[in-house]
Amino acid sequence: MYKGSIQSDWQSTAEGQSIMQLFYNAKSSGRKLFGILEQPAVHAVIEEVRYKVVLLGKSGVGKTWTVARLAGVAGNNGTSYQTFETVGIRVTNIYWPVKIRDKIVLFKLTVWDPGSHSFKKYTHIPVTCQEKADMQIIFFSYNDASSFNDLLPLINKCGKKDEDNSPGLLIIGTRHLSKTEVSKSEVQEFQMKHNVQIMSLPAATSGSNELSKVSPILNTICEQLWYRDQQYIMNQNVNL
Repeated sequence: MYKGSIQSDWQSTAEGQSIMQLFYNAKSSGRKLFGILEQPAVHAVIEEVRYKVVLLGKSGVGKTWTVARLAGVAGNNGTSYQTFETVGIRVTNIYWPVKIRDKIVLFKLTVWDPGSHSFKKYTHIPVTCQEKADMQIIFFSYNDASSFNDLLPLINKCGKKDEDNSPGLLIIGTRHLSKTEVSKSEVQEFQMKHNVQIMSLPAATSGSNELSKVSPILNTICEQLWYRDQQYIMNQNVNL
């Protein structure tokens, strides 16, 4: 599906670690949560690209907690991050540097996390969230079979994926414990049948181990977005 242009283990290299230090909060053990007017102090020559990511899925499957983990602030001392039902829309900026071939690119992922109740009750919220979205991520819980059964209807609502520059689609499974209601074989069958990518988020740990667990998902998101845009640019040039 993708060309593997992003170096998947780059964040763990000496070069990657030196860049990642710019994103950590000196007062805690995790990364810094950047506000609307804040951004990491990276070198000016590093290219920055920005994307809008929308989260979808049943209430209680772990969307907000996953965002906290991807942002690197879950469970940090001194960091307040809501993990109960989201009211309205919660927007989080996640900065993630990657190595693409021979250059470093800084991705700014503006993640829109609408509360499931608000998403269903107020018609303007789905429109606002999905307007100009670059990627839609659908969540399910391995401990909730009904959330897995909701995947196909949500995929269908996401619209066509074969148009130029259409939003990317990724599915994330959470709470993958020893006893689950959804089996690995069911997930693999769904993935092959519907030609979608499904990733699992392992249980949270601390320090560098946690970074190694969230980096595959962040790298996959960035690679999908980068590849989509490169394909779009190439198609535009061909049509000139």
